[in-house]
Amino acid sequence: MQYSVSELKEDIRIVLDQNMTSEQLFQTGDIDTLSLEEIIESKIVDAARLVEGTAPLHLLDGGKHFGDSVDWDSAHGYGSGRILLPDDFMRLVSFMMSDWDYPVSVAITEDDPEYAMQRSRYPGIKGNPQRPVVAITTQPAGQVLEFYSCTAGDSVYVRRAQYLPIPAIVDGSIDLCEKLRRAIVYRAANLVASVIGQTEVAAALLNTCNELMQ
Repeated sequence: MQYSVSELKEDIRIVLDQNMTSEQLFQTGDIDTLSLEEIIESKIVDAARLVEGTAPLHLLDGGKHFGDSVDWDSAHGYGSGRILLPDDFMRLVSFMMSDWDYPVSVAITEDDPEYAMQRSRYPGIKGNPQRPVVAITTQPAGQVLEFYSCTAGDSVYVRRAQYLPIPAIVDGSIDLCEKLRRAIVYRAANLVASVIGQTEVAAALLNTCNELMQ
């Protein structure tokens, strides 16, 4: 959902006012060179990325679609394949091939011991439609989602492919997960408090953020 940056800044300032005195807000020299409003705005994207990157799946929105082009390792619909991820990819929300029993929301990496198992010649060891596996790897072309695997043949297609993009401010607004808006506001306030040296206040704000992410 799109949110106005000016409204988010106001909400963050309210949270800071509720947790800090005016003396605390302006007692450091940092405010002389960078106004509080500029500090607040600079932390909104960071807060969104920190919160949305780690929040439980049930608090995320549906995300954006990807997966229109699949590069198969062998024949279409048999074995594994790969999909080039968008440049703004941050987090996988859900991925499912049409012959899979269920979708996958957690991807392994090349460092995961399970990744080497996906190249096994034995079907029972690597991912399959009854126990699918996805991995996110870095290739020369960029980040790639690899999926393991399919067996249904030519009729197989990408049934579901959703991701969360890297948060960005565009034309004065930012796209955030609706259920995480309050947590992002408190996380931004936490980052601002840290910048101006209010460590105890920052810790309290972080605790509230974490509670809102439950």
